[in-house]
Amino acid sequence: MKKFRNYLLFLVVFSALSVIVNGLQAQEHKADSLIALLKTLKRDTSEVNALTSLAATYMNMANYDQALLYSKQALEQAEKLNYKKGIGKAYNGIGLFYFYQANYEKALEYYQQSLMIWNKIGDKKGAAIAYNNIGGTYLSQGDYEKALQNCLKALKINDETGNKEGIAKGYNTIGAIYYYQGNYAETLNNFFKALNIQEKIGDIEGKAQSYDNIGSVYGMQNNYAKALEFQLKALKINEEIGNKNSIADSYSNIGVSYEKQLNYPQALENHFKALKIRKEAGEKAGIAACYDNIGSIYMYQNKLDLAADYLNQSLILSKEIGSKEAMKENYISLTNLYDKKGDYKQAYIYHKLYADIKDTLLNEQSGKQIAEMNTKYHSEKKDKELIQKDAEISQHQIETEKKNFQRNAFIIGFILVLMLAFYIYRGYRQKQLANNSLEEKNTLIENQKQLVEDKNKKITDSISYAKRIQQAILPSEELLKSALPNSFIFFKPKDIVSGDFYWFHSLNENEVLIAAADCTGHGVPGALMSMMAYNLLEQVVKEHHIYEPAIILNELSRLIIESLKQTDQPGAVKDGMDIALCKINFEKRELEYAGAHNPLYLIRNDILTETKANSRSVGISTSKATHFLNHKIKLEQGDCLYIFSDGYADQKGGPKNEKFFYQPFRNLLTEIHQSDVKDQQNVLGKTLSEWIGDKEQIDDVLVIGIKC
Repeated sequence: MKKFRNYLLFLVVFSALSVIVNGLQAQEHKADSLIALLKTLKRDTSEVNALTSLAATYMNMANYDQALLYSKQALEQAEKLNYKKGIGKAYNGIGLFYFYQANYEKALEYYQQSLMIWNKIGDKKGAAIAYNNIGGTYLSQGDYEKALQNCLKALKINDETGNKEGIAKGYNTIGAIYYYQGNYAETLNNFFKALNIQEKIGDIEGKAQSYDNIGSVYGMQNNYAKALEFQLKALKINEEIGNKNSIADSYSNIGVSYEKQLNYPQALENHFKALKIRKEAGEKAGIAACYDNIGSIYMYQNKLDLAADYLNQSLILSKEIGSKEAMKENYISLTNLYDKKGDYKQAYIYHKLYADIKDTLLNEQSGKQIAEMNTKYHSEKKDKELIQKDAEISQHQIETEKKNFQRNAFIIGFILVLMLAFYIYRGYRQKQLANNSLEEKNTLIENQKQLVEDKNKKITDSISYAKRIQQAILPSEELLKSALPNSFIFFKPKDIVSGDFYWFHSLNENEVLIAAADCTGHGVPGALMSMMAYNLLEQVVKEHHIYEPAIILNELSRLIIESLKQTDQPGAVKDGMDIALCKINFEKRELEYAGAHNPLYLIRNDILTETKANSRSVGISTSKATHFLNHKIKLEQGDCLYIFSDGYADQKGGPKNEKFFYQPFRNLLTEIHQSDVKDQQNVLGKTLSEWIGDKEQIDDVLVIGIKC
């Protein structure tokens, strides 16, 4: 998925110089008022504060040259007066200027100087702002570990001082870090925490930022209606307060939402609005992101030369500012462009660059360290609260025991106290012995439990990494949508990794190959088989240049048998796969199909026709195996094609815990085939989920649908 993530970098930049006024005209009026005020002030700290406020006002108006001018004047005057707080604010303002110019090294230099001032004078609020700004800058550079380190320091200070606005900003930045790690559940959790605080304290500008952030996450989850709902809320607020930077962010995100709904005219209109503001402000990172989005839309509209022009301009700017996240998006966009052009050599080169930079940004160790730091922060916070609570309880117990002792000594007397002490001591010794024994048993159990959990975590981490590798080889959604815009893929693995896979190859502008495959087994064994089969299928088509489905399956079967050294001998390996493979020629309206066990369903005029597959698997050696048959079918406007694995029909569930079966599956496809492909995908998912209920999924599930 792309490009909602391109603008989140702008939405998580935090500064102590927040200015909230009613609209751009109000900000211009405030700037005029501050300039007039400056003329009346003496050369003291009040002048420094006025200059700082004036710089912040121009920053919100995206007039960065004026903002820098007044920040430098504030710094010069503050240094003359040795006004430390003013120096800290000025350094922060200059750092913010360099951030918006995408000069991240200079931004960090001034933020660090600001932090030194705040720490020196003991200003915790200023230090928290500096840590947040440093974290936001590292986030822009793709260094998620350093970003989280600094943001957690800011959050800890804001917790201690009760700075609600700062806490909300901290949650927003931490949410953004999880966003770039692909952990959307944790992202939304942090963004909604921020929004809840901002609504309580009336932080209007913060609410707009959180609305935009939340909309971006819903966009990455393909919930574009929800994304637009939050983004339009953000745009309304940003226009009211006149924050041009945030207005540009909102236009960009709204453009992406329209793009995902294939409403390209509306998408371009919003992206060009954002680009105009970015160019006026000279924001190189924002300009690069706009170019990438505009280029991608032109690519979807088959305006390939225009698309190449914008995408290359975006890549030049991304390299210039050193933004790895932006370069990653450029590389995948250029991969899709050259694939669409049929220049597979260039497409391969850009995909290799994309994979390399993606591995750099999303390495496993970094993700673990980020999670560990966040957990450590929350654990320390909880431990501090528990220690304070224990101290209160202990104090209360001491006072109670003292009163009881005095009362008992007065009523019972010295002799009874001695007797009571004896029995208490004996009971204490017995209880101590029992507790020691119980503690030893508990320690043994805890050690064994920890050993099992550690082993399970290592296994799960390894399988999760294998899932990322498996997902990386599958065709991207953008590639499929560009060639088959009226199609869907419903893919639900049983385990973390899958024995089912889908495969796609574009032969030319009018002809594609697409397959749904089901390898022997599921989970790790199935995934190993699927990756081998996927690579052999690529080899047959791309290296051997075989394009007829039946011949492809014959050759694929031969290669699998050779790779697994299969024979007809008893006890020999019998692993293979079932597959449905189609070649579609849109210009001639012709379909070629061959299959191993998995049939083809074609629905025309509400009537479902089944084209049966060969009753054998691909890759299982047998002397009686026959060649696969090639079926040719003439297509008509409105035809719906479905290929699939056996996982959907074989899934157990319902009140009797029985299989779903093929006839109900065919009835379901016939019922929904006239709906939009996205709605079809949702209905298949909802129906399967309701059928399974609280039971276990028994196999991988794959269904591919294509409307002609």
